[in-house]
Amino acid sequence: MRQDIQCLRGLAIIFVLSFHLSPNLFVNGYLGVDIFFVISGFLMAKNLTNLNLLDVHDFLKFYYKRFRRILPLYYLSIFIIVIMVHLYLPDFLWTNNNRYSLASLFLITNQLVIHDQGDYFTELIAVTLITIFGFIGFAIILDKFAFNFLFLRLWQFSAGFIALFYIKIRKTRLLPKKSETPDEGKYKFTSPINQHDLVISALSILALCMLPNVIPKLILRPLVTLATSLIIGCQSQDLRILNSKTLSYIGGISYVLYLVHWPVISIFLTATVNSYLFCIVLIFILSIVLHHLFEKQYLKLEMKGIFPLVLLLIATNAYLQYSIRNDSFWKYQYTPEQKSIIERNHETYAPLYDIETRQSKCMEKDLEVEFEKHYLLGYCRLPPGKRNTSVMLIGNSYILTFVNQIEEHFKLNYSEFRYLSIIGSYGFFASSWKLSHQALELSRKQVELHKPDVLFVLPRYMQDANYPLEENDELVEEMNSNIEFYERFTKRIYILDALPNWSENFQTLFLQNLITRLDDMELLHLNKKKADLEMKNIRRRLKMIKCNKCKVFDLSHVFLEDDKYLTFDRDTMLSYIDNTVHLNAAGVRPCDPVIKNLTREIMDSL
Repeated sequence: MRQDIQCLRGLAIIFVLSFHLSPNLFVNGYLGVDIFFVISGFLMAKNLTNLNLLDVHDFLKFYYKRFRRILPLYYLSIFIIVIMVHLYLPDFLWTNNNRYSLASLFLITNQLVIHDQGDYFTELIAVTLITIFGFIGFAIILDKFAFNFLFLRLWQFSAGFIALFYIKIRKTRLLPKKSETPDEGKYKFTSPINQHDLVISALSILALCMLPNVIPKLILRPLVTLATSLIIGCQSQDLRILNSKTLSYIGGISYVLYLVHWPVISIFLTATVNSYLFCIVLIFILSIVLHHLFEKQYLKLEMKGIFPLVLLLIATNAYLQYSIRNDSFWKYQYTPEQKSIIERNHETYAPLYDIETRQSKCMEKDLEVEFEKHYLLGYCRLPPGKRNTSVMLIGNSYILTFVNQIEEHFKLNYSEFRYLSIIGSYGFFASSWKLSHQALELSRKQVELHKPDVLFVLPRYMQDANYPLEENDELVEEMNSNIEFYERFTKRIYILDALPNWSENFQTLFLQNLITRLDDMELLHLNKKKADLEMKNIRRRLKMIKCNKCKVFDLSHVFLEDDKYLTFDRDTMLSYIDNTVHLNAAGVRPCDPVIKNLTREIMDSL
């Protein structure tokens, strides 16, 4: 293995490890994964161009070598991790872990096979096109999906292929040609930037991964991919960082580090300095031990030794999967107080998703829509109340979060109360998603049809509305246009201001800290400055709404304490947030005074 590539691996795993240890400090460290993809692409292309895959035997031999390198350590890691999870983590975390650990036993590796016919320029053009169009696909697809979906990573594998073909082209050009005369050499193009400068520039780009400031993914990701490809292609041997024995050794154990580090961090890391030191030392000790005592040893085995080893590891994992599901040995022991808190937190989760109870109150709950029915989260007209005021709620999933609370505070002081909840619906603007435009059009039609006296617009704002403002901002114009339309049919419009971006799977994280990291509970609250910055642009847009009948109301202040937004009640130890970034029943409760004042204001004035 080339030492510069081993050093690149070392840098990549350091970036990833730093990000997982401190994601708020090393905010760009996740791009170490991208470096691994480019290196993998280069090594696969290199191996395949050196092989003649002429028959099934050659093809199977290639796969055998890949499996021999990966599978034994992979299956051993799964076995150890599953045991650690069930010994150290509470059982409400087991369901997903059990699913993923079972799925991981059925690993399927897809390799891109290159049939090298010696035309490196044609191959270079082909993989360059894959790289360009692959990145375009990566850029326009949802972030998390694109990060984990292998086919949208082909552009980075292709960047590794480009590095290989660049090396081969350079070698071809360096060969002496019999037909070349001394005078011809005078007219050859010489780049003003030498190879040494290129490599230093590329390493400087990689160093951006350790900056504490967020750099947009669509800028830094292609730069890191290109920089890695350049470093590999240039084959530099005279830079100290790419000849470092320490980095090269870390690169050599990078596969073990990659498998080991995250489980250790997830299980043992707390907020103390001692905890960080313990995790770092444990990660490296485990990695070094596994590398020397297991990985290096099984790589010496022939096929007759590898197959029994892999089968034994698979069988051991299969039995463990059976055991954790059926044996009482693994049952987690809670104190009575812990068990009570967990049960009460689960109860606060239930009301938002109790669709049957919610719809049982509706006189009208069917609505013809142009999109797939499951995108309609809820449509309902409640029985008539005892006053003349009609009320309507439009928006996305936040309708289901707040509708019961709003309806309760009206105390039947309405003639008609209905709500419309659609995935992707913002009520008064649309994202680029087709469904969002269909939802907006349906909302407009419903408002025009029913002409409610009071219209509540309750969206959960996402990144669609949070990009930087522009002069003559089109989104603000769209907001004002739809608000003007609604004003023709309503007397009052109440628009929910942006709430902080809560973390996904927060309730599970909250309960995990409650059971295993009680001293770190306060760290779960949101930093106000950071949370406000995330929603800055949508809040600025909401302030630019031109509307005589509108009121933008804020609920975030009810969670504010000094410089943070609270995410749980310290007295009852109930989480305010569920696992789907929504307020649960406990989280809606602090909003009561604001909702009560709004409904009283409406009843007093209409």
